[in-house]
Amino acid sequence: MVSAELPPISDADERARLDALERLHILDTMPEQAYEDLVLLASTICGTPIALVSLIDRDRQWFKAHQGTELTETERSIAFCGHAIRRPDEVMVVPDAHRDPRFAGNPLVVGEPHVRFYAGAPLVTRDGIALGTICVLDDKPHQLTPQQTAALSAIARQVMHLLELRQTNDELKRLAAENARMTRQLLGYQRELEEQNAELAKEAKHDALTGLLNRSGLNKLRELAMASRWHQGRIFSVAVIDLDHFKRINDTYGHAVGDQVLQVVAEEIRRATRGGDYAGRFGGEEFVVIMPDTPTAGARTVMERLRKGLASRAGELPDAVTVSIGLASSRPGMDDPDTIFRHADQALYLAKNKGRDRVDVLED
Repeated sequence: MVSAELPPISDADERARLDALERLHILDTMPEQAYEDLVLLASTICGTPIALVSLIDRDRQWFKAHQGTELTETERSIAFCGHAIRRPDEVMVVPDAHRDPRFAGNPLVVGEPHVRFYAGAPLVTRDGIALGTICVLDDKPHQLTPQQTAALSAIARQVMHLLELRQTNDELKRLAAENARMTRQLLGYQRELEEQNAELAKEAKHDALTGLLNRSGLNKLRELAMASRWHQGRIFSVAVIDLDHFKRINDTYGHAVGDQVLQVVAEEIRRATRGGDYAGRFGGEEFVVIMPDTPTAGARTVMERLRKGLASRAGELPDAVTVSIGLASSRPGMDDPDTIFRHADQALYLAKNKGRDRVDVLED
């Protein structure tokens, strides 16, 4: 006769098992189709009306997925799966619970759902710890073929694979949050550096017409970047902006209108850029925007916003004003500001050659 007692488990092993279960962050989560598909598959293969993904918590068994029953959890003390996890290397099969002294008086047998047959394949971690089972149940005596037993074990491995993928995804989210925290910290250091160099910033010259940094101011910004090495290992983008056919505007409408056009362009640059970006008038009708912590896609969005802003102000000016924009971004192994600026300048000529009024990036 089989003993009705559960196989012994040490306190240390139970703590390790509960810790492993807790690390999955799976208990009491919402239903997910991937798990529902697997219990449907188990039920179909084994020919049973009920299938469950069962996880054994401290005092309960909780069902991540269920087929053929509305139960979401039961007490651990009456859980068939509480027996199954004690032998992680085998599928536990109870052909007829009425004839098994471990379960004959079990509330799940004498009452709803009137379990007669049970088979559970343990969900085992890479460390050999059983956290629960995928199990199939019937209200009639039943047996599994060797092929069905093997299939149930295979499905259990797939459930465990899903659980481990979930854990990996949670860890990636944690690392992303940590990265965001470090980024905020680095930005804080950057702000402190900017405050420490406030006097230097005040000395930087601005273009009298547009209010943007002029060439001297841009050079001082470059010197500060090189001295603090803020660019090393960080993504940043540079845009070189040139007014299309600006000489024609000056020749047709005069320099006063030309100056008005430059002021409008500067206003739209300020509107399009963000708080941490730097913008300057490099000379004549050429402007430069430096965008720290901004990859190519984000920088292109900023520049397209500039183009649309200029188009929206067509009625304020005697002629349409468009800009050609060359864009370049740093990448691992290429983060020298001078190199990025040179690539942006080459991309500007590419934009002009392709018809102007566009943003182009120099392809390698």
